[in-house]
Amino acid sequence: MNKIKQHIYKAMFWLLPWLCAVPLASCSFDDDIDTGGDNAPATLQLSITAREEGDLNTRVGTEVGQDNEYMHNLLVLFIQNGKVVKKFLPDLRYDEAAKVGNLKTWESEKFTLAPGTYTVYAFANIDSYFSTAWSSLTGLGENASIPNDVNIDNIVLEDNPASKLDFVTYFIPMSAKEDVTVTSDTRKVSIGLDRLVSKIRMSITGKPDTKVTALSFGGYADKITLFSDKTLEGETYTTTKTITVSGDGTLKADVSGTTGTLAIPDFYVNSSPDGHPFTVNIKTVETTGIIHDATAVTQRNVLPRNSIFPLTLQLNDYGLDLEAQCWVSPIGSLPVEVTVGFTPDTYEITVPEGCQFAFTVKGININGGNTSYITNLTGTWNMPDGVSGIAFDGATTGVTTVKGHVTASVGKTVNLSLLVTWQDNGATYNRTYTVKLTTADLTNYPFYSKQTRTPEFGLDYLRHEMLNMFIK
Repeated sequence: MNKIKQHIYKAMFWLLPWLCAVPLASCSFDDDIDTGGDNAPATLQLSITAREEGDLNTRVGTEVGQDNEYMHNLLVLFIQNGKVVKKFLPDLRYDEAAKVGNLKTWESEKFTLAPGTYTVYAFANIDSYFSTAWSSLTGLGENASIPNDVNIDNIVLEDNPASKLDFVTYFIPMSAKEDVTVTSDTRKVSIGLDRLVSKIRMSITGKPDTKVTALSFGGYADKITLFSDKTLEGETYTTTKTITVSGDGTLKADVSGTTGTLAIPDFYVNSSPDGHPFTVNIKTVETTGIIHDATAVTQRNVLPRNSIFPLTLQLNDYGLDLEAQCWVSPIGSLPVEVTVGFTPDTYEITVPEGCQFAFTVKGININGGNTSYITNLTGTWNMPDGVSGIAFDGATTGVTTVKGHVTASVGKTVNLSLLVTWQDNGATYNRTYTVKLTTADLTNYPFYSKQTRTPEFGLDYLRHEMLNMFIK
């Protein structure tokens, strides 16, 4: 009997390979299955990462993002032939990093995908608060066709999206679009997200103890396309960001004691296309009580998405080089010029009652230096409303010389506003000065018997006196 069993076992050992080759046999070995070559579905994993920001100075390449600058929510669509082949809308409500916008990378579970080319759209931190089209995207289901009224490529975030960031509920919008080719050997697809805003990193240098009382950055686009290869339409470039100044706004002296600095917390503005420079307005008060209101326009005229723009504001001493002339007409005499009185180191001019005057902007003296490179210098003068006894004669806008007359009695004081505009190395600057004009007793001013003809005014006068008046 044992011999019979041994013969049966030997027969089965030799027949087993042949039985497994029969089509209906139930034997299988997973490691030996023919996958069908390049047409077999790929088993892969998706990785989404928020890219690091690029410094526009390009000297340091990219920079690691700060807290709250990463992912809070996420949507990914694999599109092929107008259909959603695969969709990822992960529930990140309970992810501790995502709650505060700090999720740097998200990875999916493994999934299968047929070989082919797909357009992958990825979005983070976008909801209906930024775009009413958002629900049209999140509502798409797998194997569904993209509706005719949903054009993903042309979606625009309207109404100054950068102004909506609060880093509690609303975080920096991000997007990516990439054509991906999947083969049976593909094991991972990695997509990098770009932030749709630019970060402005501003610092201020100038006299120690100067206090910044107001600051703004403007001139960027009021809307953003989801993708950089799309052109904005109907946008405006009048959007302005009012900046909160840290601390008390005072420029703190460095170790030398000669230069003050103030760092402004990073802030975000909408990315903007080429061709639109940006305007910075600043108002400061010096320890002497002198108030300055200055404007400058940047040479940079584009803010790419996912970028950092380092910007230093140098509060130079922009001294006003001002020439003042004055004439009086004593009874029986032609008008003669008299010496103009002034208070040193301030823009205070004293003229006699009943005189004619002419003030000329000769230049801007930067930190006491040469102004020969200053171009397109003009001035615009303004008289306060309701002033009587002092008036301008002729043009007051876009001029270098303004003329006027005084009929007021002794002791009249008027604060004239002078906006001076100039260009320096292609950049445009504006600064507002206050010129305090005061009338004094005519008998305090001498008359001259020696006269010289001046063709411009048709008057006889002895000479003129130029006053170079700078902020000290």
